[in-house]
Amino acid sequence: MTENTLPKIEAAIIKVVGIFDYNKKFAARLSSDLGFESIHSNNPKERESAEQFYRDKYYKEFNELMLTQSGENAVQSFSKKCSHRIQFVKRGNEIVGNVSEIELHLFDNQIGVFSISVDAQELEFNYVSDLLYFLKMFGARVENENIELHEWISKYALDGIALRSNTSNFVDSDEYSGSKFKIYSAFSVDESVAGKDYNRDHLLYEIGTGSMLGSVASGGYFTPSAEYFKEIMKHRVSAFNSSTALALLDSYTVIGQNLFYASGAINPFNFGSYNRIYFSIYLFNLHLKYNVFRFNAKFKEDPVQYKSRFEDFINEYNFSHISFDFLPNLIYSKMRAALGVELEIKNFEKRLKSLAANIQEQQEKRQAALLTVISIISSISIIDPVLELADAAKEYWEIDSTLFRVLMTVITVSIAIPALTYLFPYHSKKFWKAFNSFFKND
Repeated sequence: MTENTLPKIEAAIIKVVGIFDYNKKFAARLSSDLGFESIHSNNPKERESAEQFYRDKYYKEFNELMLTQSGENAVQSFSKKCSHRIQFVKRGNEIVGNVSEIELHLFDNQIGVFSISVDAQELEFNYVSDLLYFLKMFGARVENENIELHEWISKYALDGIALRSNTSNFVDSDEYSGSKFKIYSAFSVDESVAGKDYNRDHLLYEIGTGSMLGSVASGGYFTPSAEYFKEIMKHRVSAFNSSTALALLDSYTVIGQNLFYASGAINPFNFGSYNRIYFSIYLFNLHLKYNVFRFNAKFKEDPVQYKSRFEDFINEYNFSHISFDFLPNLIYSKMRAALGVELEIKNFEKRLKSLAANIQEQQEKRQAALLTVISIISSISIIDPVLELADAAKEYWEIDSTLFRVLMTVITVSIAIPALTYLFPYHSKKFWKAFNSFFKND
């Protein structure tokens, strides 16, 4: 597809997004040592006006968690202005992005989401498409730094917090965050200059999936089938003719006529909606997806523990709606569907039902075994003969009373431990895990 066929990009928002693990020491250093500031305005009037707007538009739970960030378990958001150049090379050509801002969003479970705002050196779709291709890749080579992109982000945004595991360092978030960074992008365009063959849905698909521009209409090897294209476009957000968005597993893309730029200037309200509010919806869904997927992956390690943690998490974060207005709810539902959040939740709930049935069955078996033992002990008078036999053995072998009590204790414990482990397996597993952990940390 030639550039003459495509609309003109007048302004763009491009954010590289990913998950990282953090601790309290890191959070405490953001403002004092690392140059980050709270994302909220320090101007009381501006803050009051913004908070009133959020209260009028968004449900209290979502508002206090993500927007005003005034709730007990609210995300804490920080930003830092910067000026970094990241350079990639494609077939000998430089593809350059200028990093203008770094944002860190810290959720209360010590899981953070970073966001790197990147300005393309050239605002035209062929160039932007190449840049997005590199920005998605963990291992994309940043030529001017001679490091991979994940290392660049770790160095310049996260004060050395690693994003990938290696032989000497295990990174928990790397196990569950996928193989690509996420891309959140919005393009304010002038479609009046586009050629007659221009199709916004085709361009959305190509930018969102990282496909070659023009591949949908070309009829070539990489042209998606009609069925696949239809399936992808199920997560399309199209409320008005002026703009269309597409939510996918690893991207959210918006293209719109005068989306937030018109008559040579940025529209602050529209820009803020896409740069802050709708992006907060994306952050929320990404955090929700990551955690539910992580619960599913870790479930086998300790089913009882993760059952409890999952239920607490769902009660805190699983909202059916977030706004009094239709558009934020539409965006929220499409993002959620594209990320597969509902499927992850249903899968975990299915596993919980299976776990509950299995636990009940095992408990019934153990209770039956315990009742059998009690019945046997109750039906025969063996306690006195056993004690008499023990005393006789003590006298016969002339065992010291203290040593005899020690031996009896050892025998009793040896019998009790396997019996209790069988009767109370989950409690036993939890005890031994804590026991081993104590000595490892000692």
